[in-house]
Amino acid sequence: MIQNAKINQRLQELSETDYKAFNEKLIPTNYEIRGIRMPALKKLAKELSKEPDIEDYLKYAEFTTYEHVLLYGLVLGNLSKLPMETVFGYLDPLILRFDNWAHVDTITSSFKVFKKYPNKVLEHYLPLKSDEGEFTKRFFVILLLCFYMEEKYIDIALQHLSEVPQGQYYVDMAIAWTLSVGLVKFYDKTLPYLAQKKYTKFVHNKAIQKARESFRITPEVKDSLNGLKIR
Repeated sequence: MIQNAKINQRLQELSETDYKAFNEKLIPTNYEIRGIRMPALKKLAKELSKEPDIEDYLKYAEFTTYEHVLLYGLVLGNLSKLPMETVFGYLDPLILRFDNWAHVDTITSSFKVFKKYPNKVLEHYLPLKSDEGEFTKRFFVILLLCFYMEEKYIDIALQHLSEVPQGQYYVDMAIAWTLSVGLVKFYDKTLPYLAQKKYTKFVHNKAIQKARESFRITPEVKDSLNGLKIR
C-alpha cells in the first residue's frame, strides 16, 4: 500500500527553501507551500501512477499542503484507463479543495483523457458554470480553454463562456485568457461576443490586451482590436 508517510518523506526530499519563498509570493493559498518544482512533482506523480495499488492512494491521500493537492491531481490525470465515472468520483471532491489559480490550471490541463469523452465531461461539469465558488468557476473556464477551444466545439464553448458570472478576479482573468485564445484561433466567431459588449470592461479589455500580445495575429487585426477597447 502507498503510505502517506512515504509520500510525505518524498515531498520533503524534493522541497527547496528558495523555491518555497518564490512560490509563496506567486501563489496566494491557505495551504502550506513546501517549494517543489513542477518537473519533480510530475515525475513523482508518474512514478506513483504506475503502482498497482494506486487506488488505495486515491482513497486515503492526505491534503495538508499545496503540493499534496497538486500531486493527487497529477496522479489522477495520469490514470487514463480509469472509467470516467471513477475519475469524476475522485476529481469532484478535489475541485472543492482548490483555493488558488495554480491548482486549477495545472491539474485541469493534466486530464488528457477528457479529450476522449468531451461531451460527457462537459455535461458533467456544466453546473460549475454558475457555481458560487471562485475556483470552481475558474475550473469550468479553464476546462473550456484546454479542451473545447477547437473547431468542433468553439461555438458551444463561446456560448458557455459568455454565460459564466463575472466579478471574481480569478474567474475574470480566466475568461479573458480564454477569450484571447478565441480571438487568436477563431477571430470571426469570437469577435461578435466582444462587439455585443457581453463582458465587463475589465474582462473585455484584458482579453483584447492578451490577444494583441500574440504573434499569431496580424498588425492590422491588432489595430482593429485596439479600436474595440472600452475607454
